[in-house]
Amino acid sequence: KQWYQRRVRAYDSGGSIIHSENFYAKALTEKVGLTVEELKSSGAGFYDGTKYVLKLTGASFKDKFKVLGRYGFGLRDLVSEAEKMLKRLKRLYCLQNKQVAFKSPVELLNSTSPDFLKKVQMTMRQSLKSSKVSDLIQNELVAATLHTNYNQDLSVNAFVGFVSLAGGLVGNLWRVSEGNFLLPPKLAQQSGVEVVKSNVKSILPSASNKGYTVTYSTSGDAEDFETEDFDAVVIATPLHNADIDLPAGVDVAKNTKPFQRTVATFVNGVQAPLVPGEENPGDILTVTSKDELLFSSIGVKGAADQDYNYKVFTKKPLTDEQINKLFSKVNQVKTVDWMAYPKYSVPDTLPDFELAPGLYYVNAIESVASAIEMSCIGSKNVALLLYQYLENVGNVDPSHVCQAKEMSSFKEEL
Repeated sequence: KQWYQRRVRAYDSGGSIIHSENFYAKALTEKVGLTVEELKSSGAGFYDGTKYVLKLTGASFKDKFKVLGRYGFGLRDLVSEAEKMLKRLKRLYCLQNKQVAFKSPVELLNSTSPDFLKKVQMTMRQSLKSSKVSDLIQNELVAATLHTNYNQDLSVNAFVGFVSLAGGLVGNLWRVSEGNFLLPPKLAQQSGVEVVKSNVKSILPSASNKGYTVTYSTSGDAEDFETEDFDAVVIATPLHNADIDLPAGVDVAKNTKPFQRTVATFVNGVQAPLVPGEENPGDILTVTSKDELLFSSIGVKGAADQDYNYKVFTKKPLTDEQINKLFSKVNQVKTVDWMAYPKYSVPDTLPDFELAPGLYYVNAIESVASAIEMSCIGSKNVALLLYQYLENVGNVDPSHVCQAKEMSSFKEEL
């Protein structure tokens, strides 16, 4: 992920929150000596383009009554479904602990819970309608989480929809105090791997052995390439813009997905009242609106040496005029514009973890749902596939392990 840093404070522009049930992310954070910081709500407003349909203060007791008053008891079924999803996910941790590996996300989902695969094959709106969740809840609470987490709407698949919802309905949220972006380089440093910064041109079958020849440039010169042979290769970047030549047998079209453009605009200054006469809450989330809104969400990141730092999520860059409309005082602006996560659509064909024997694709997991923990799950799965390939070890049958009785006593381990 990319980030914006002003003096000693760094802000993640993407992948900025982690759920309390995300076991891998938390264990790895502690393993490399970084600090887990629980997030506390400073209040939130749900904005429809003209007014706040709901404002929460961050005081959980009062907020519960406000939510109950607007949405009634229909929210309980949604909370229950999110809780079931997190509980079912524990089976995947157990399967990976038993060294079960999967060649595709379809296999992974189906072995973890057949319900997961069903959710990927229907939209979030279809799933909620089948569960008789009210349109009000769908268009406000659910839409707001999708706008701020994925910059998308209820047409996403239901699995990613519930991943988005879980953070707001079940458990707590946290971040790495020093910045989530530090986790990958810290892990690389601790593992002792050699990091070579380069542009990769091709990954093709080696002429001399069963592995692959990687052609790359470390200089940035389009004509200055070198080659090196490897027993196996792991691709850990989205293929949609990688521009890497792959073996003829790899179905590039199947494994390449369009991505959602997201722009994070960091502003140091003072936010103007969004609704005249009303104080802005700490986080502003947008609900479904008949008109296209200027932003997906606005969040206060904290006090600065001068005024406050804010993060604005949009689908395209803001103009100076638009920034000045949102802020009464602007001291500094920094924009991070990137293709953040797949565009989730239904029906969809999911990529493969194994592109060819010895050639693996971590980011296949993003087509199911994009999150730090999902990347950890995909990485663990590819590591297991790689181990089985290099050591000629057979896979474990997932139907023979992690049954109900075993799950009752299972303890998560790295």
